[in-house]
Amino acid sequence: MPAYVILLRAVNVGSTGKLPMADFRRVLAGVGCINIETYIQSGNAVVDAKWSAASLTKMVAAALEKQMSAPVPVIVRTHDELERAIAANLFAAEAAADGARVHAVFLSGVPSAAKAAGLEQIVTKYPARRDRYHLAGDTLYLHLPDGAADSKFTAQTVDRVLGVTATARNWNTVLKLHGMSAR
Repeated sequence: MPAYVILLRAVNVGSTGKLPMADFRRVLAGVGCINIETYIQSGNAVVDAKWSAASLTKMVAAALEKQMSAPVPVIVRTHDELERAIAANLFAAEAAADGARVHAVFLSGVPSAAKAAGLEQIVTKYPARRDRYHLAGDTLYLHLPDGAADSKFTAQTVDRVLGVTATARNWNTVLKLHGMSAR
């Protein structure tokens, strides 16, 4: 049975989308996941499930929408997919120096080249920021030397520009989830 990393967007951030991790674990158990572990309060879980990633994504999204009375974006990755994402990080040196300033933005699909070109507009529109990015398939890597708080690479902006759903995790969290999913 494969291990999956489940990443939610916009839960327990600010005053919206409150989802206690105990409730999240119950939702995951309710759809048939086992060996459920959550990590911090921002919607990260590692589970074992017998379904494909696509099926699991749909089942978890439907169960969470019922629980939260609103849609909750869900991205699912396997341990191997997370390992490939770690290996493809062009900002590895920066991540080793400060994992809080490097982020992996997990995407629900691979954006077209035409859509991907729109990322440059985010950088050029805000020249005072030193944000850098690299898109590799369904993962967008960000180096945010000025911090994430004021970055214009928000999930909503990335969604709009790329035409896919996005959720970001800092590099420390990516590495922790990778370790948790090594079963």
